Amino acid sequence: MKLHKTNLAEQAYSALRDMLLGGERFAPGDKISVEDLARQLGVSRSPVWQAIARLEADGIVEVRPRQGVFFVGFDLEGLMEIMETREVLEGASARLAAERASAGQVAELRASVERQRAAIQGGALDDYAAEAARFHSLMAQAAGNAVMVKIIERLWARAKAMCIRPGARPALLDERVDEHARMVEAIAHRDPDAAEAEIRAHIRRIARGVAAV
Repeated sequence: MKLHKTNLAEQAYSALRDMLLGGERFAPGDKISVEDLARQLGVSRSPVWQAIARLEADGIVEVRPRQGVFFVGFDLEGLMEIMETREVLEGASARLAAERASAGQVAELRASVERQRAAIQGGALDDYAAEAARFHSLMAQAAGNAVMVKIIERLWARAKAMCIRPGARPALLDERVDEHARMVEAIAHRDPDAAEAEIRAHIRRIARGVAAV
């Protein structure tokens, strides 16, 4: 994929983030060649290095002096800390969403749940994963707190990067979508206690599944 000359650093960041989190080319811990990436994207190394700096701040890559750039490696202890943090932040976000979400936001959350179900039924697991990530972002946005949105999205991306296993497929997808649906209905019924409890239990189940692998 070649990039256009406008805002190359931003385009490089988006392209590299999608490439890394897509799980098709890199596995956690892999070394990343900046030269190869620049050649593939059709740009100089400068915008690629700018993108790498942002990805390092996101916790998706590590720049090691005199060694190179590496996709973040799997670290169970670090991952559990991320999941604990997600549980607290997304729980608080769900409470706010139950108080603040508009009817349009609730409708979009419900539509996202249906898209997730359709993706699973059609065997489009990559589409499901993308929509599930979008769902959690929509949940955060419904809280009306832009700072929370940025932090939650960054934590989600870092956790996903650490969990990528090429060829692996997530389990219990139907149950996960049912959990998403219950979160939405708690928000729709303006029940902050239920909304927080549902999303915290959801993240704990995911964390237990990751730890058991």
